[in-house]
Amino acid sequence: MKRVLFALILMVSAVAIAVPGAWGVRGLNRVNSAMPMGFNQICFNLMTSYWTAENTYLNFQYRNHNTGQDYLFPELTDTEHLFRGLFSIGYGAWDYIDVGFRLTYYSNLYQRGLYEERSTGQWEEFNALSDYGAMIKGGYNPLPGELADVLWAGAAAWAEMSPSDSNFVQCRDEQDGRWFNGQPMSQLRYPYASNGDAFGFDVIASGDFGYWVPMVPIRAHLNMGFSSYSQQFDYWDFRASESDTGWDLSDSTLVNLTVKDNVLSYGFGLEVPTPSADILFEYKGYSFMDRTGESLSYLSPGIRFKTRTGMFLDITYDMIGGDFDPLYHDLGHELYQDSTTEVTEADRAARAPLPIPGAYDWGISLNMGFSGDLVQGIDEGPRLGTLNGTVTDSLSGLPIFATITFPGVPVSNVTSDAQTGFFVVHVPAGELPVTVVAPGYRHSSTVLSMSRNATQSIDFRLAPNLGAVSGAVRDGQGRAVAGASVTIGSTNPVTVTTNAAGVYSASVEAGTWPVTAQASGYLTDNQNVTLAPNATTTLNFTMRDALQEGQVMSFDNIYFDSGSANIKPESYPVLDSVAILLRDNPSARIQIAGHTDSDGSTASNQSLSERRAQSVHQYLVSKGIAGNRMTSIGHGEDRPVVANDSAANKARNRRIEFTVLSI
Repeated sequence: MKRVLFALILMVSAVAIAVPGAWGVRGLNRVNSAMPMGFNQICFNLMTSYWTAENTYLNFQYRNHNTGQDYLFPELTDTEHLFRGLFSIGYGAWDYIDVGFRLTYYSNLYQRGLYEERSTGQWEEFNALSDYGAMIKGGYNPLPGELADVLWAGAAAWAEMSPSDSNFVQCRDEQDGRWFNGQPMSQLRYPYASNGDAFGFDVIASGDFGYWVPMVPIRAHLNMGFSSYSQQFDYWDFRASESDTGWDLSDSTLVNLTVKDNVLSYGFGLEVPTPSADILFEYKGYSFMDRTGESLSYLSPGIRFKTRTGMFLDITYDMIGGDFDPLYHDLGHELYQDSTTEVTEADRAARAPLPIPGAYDWGISLNMGFSGDLVQGIDEGPRLGTLNGTVTDSLSGLPIFATITFPGVPVSNVTSDAQTGFFVVHVPAGELPVTVVAPGYRHSSTVLSMSRNATQSIDFRLAPNLGAVSGAVRDGQGRAVAGASVTIGSTNPVTVTTNAAGVYSASVEAGTWPVTAQASGYLTDNQNVTLAPNATTTLNFTMRDALQEGQVMSFDNIYFDSGSANIKPESYPVLDSVAILLRDNPSARIQIAGHTDSDGSTASNQSLSERRAQSVHQYLVSKGIAGNRMTSIGHGEDRPVVANDSAANKARNRRIEFTVLSI
């Protein structure tokens, strides 16, 4: 039941269709994809966009000539609204060549803040067909074999022409304190109906990172481009002076100006497919080469909904970066107003509005359309088939989360379900190469013959990439440790036990894995091993003794000068082995106890045992053992292990004991 439900979800929502951007070719919004749509694919796209910004003026001065009074507004706010309608068509002319066509319509509205003293109308606007253009884009996959669908490289060239360069937002009523009747309001962010005639080209790279990171099937796109714009401005400019009855206009001059802009563009986009929609993230920046410091950028997150029928819907939000100074984009009017000298064409060109919609506060776009095969006949239907199946482990039969790719075919990669191993995808009819990849498994490839409107099932059983590891487990004296547990931590961990000779061996999937050796009475040892397919790697372990709380270690071969606490050099190897044992057990705390035979007085033996225990304490500190991990005590002659009735027994009683207090 779970497999059927998963199939239905994917059939409805996870359809691999070539969704277009603003140019009608495959991409996001402003960022294009190097991956072509595929031969005979066609896209229809209707995009509507809205951008807005508020202009706030402090200490705004205005004379109302109806009342003859002057007014000072401490703060006045006007609002700009820009609507764009875009219709585009894209077509896959060849497996590696797409063409796109688009028409653009702009509606620009300026909304004045309403105040009783401000007697002019609230709205000014224009509505006009802005541009029509065409793009040709090519893309290819430079990598061979199973990587052919992972990386794409391409380039695009485009051109736009404008039927309405001279349309602009015009002040259609009396002056309002900033503009005068009949004059273009050129200080807006996008005052003209068109950005003029333009052409450009881009280089494009796209990658499908789901091949390497199946859990995160991200597609990324990088665009770098150059474009050239030519804007034509035709209007009358004049100087205005205030009088008792209104404004006197004088010194009019005809402005007939062509402004050229060369623009570098750069864009980056991400697509994250999910079962119900695609998450989009896009950045597009523009640098105006002929204007010092002028730049513009759009940061646009969004979401894309797709259906099995080929219909799609995008919603994106624009966060716009760039500085805007209205007096700097006024086509030199302020210079002309405030100066009696000639304002040159270069002065006006430097203050021309940007050819790309400017630095608005924010914007939103809604993009809807259809993508599918160009219909050849009423009854022919789309040239698509449905491929489904499962991916499982060839040894265990368990499902695998794998990536299914289609080298050389413009179809997005899909992944199998981790719980069921099931996958489903719509693919073009004809010969279809399929490659399945999963970490830790050998790739599996085949070529299928897909029929139009048919459903074909195929199951892939992937063989693990196995490598072997073997070795011996020994203690500190080189003796075999039998029964030790060795665990190799792969995606499917394997645990084996050493034999009587302390030897182990195991076969696990190739890769780099942690290996852990454990045995009673010894400290756990951890190492890493890198296993190559069809090869054996040797990994040996030397186990260190593990101390236990209450354990007593007694040494009668730690020697001191007669009647002294000075340690003889022949005792150093024994004490060094104790220091190593304490370093191997870094949390252990011990007590050092000194013992003597019965020769001499009881008081002198007690003092001697204490001083000898303290000497051992100081020696271990000199070897790097923290002093607070050890205490020392002397028992004198009170605790003999044998009777003090012979020289040999007295030697046994002269000893140092180490007791483990805690672990």
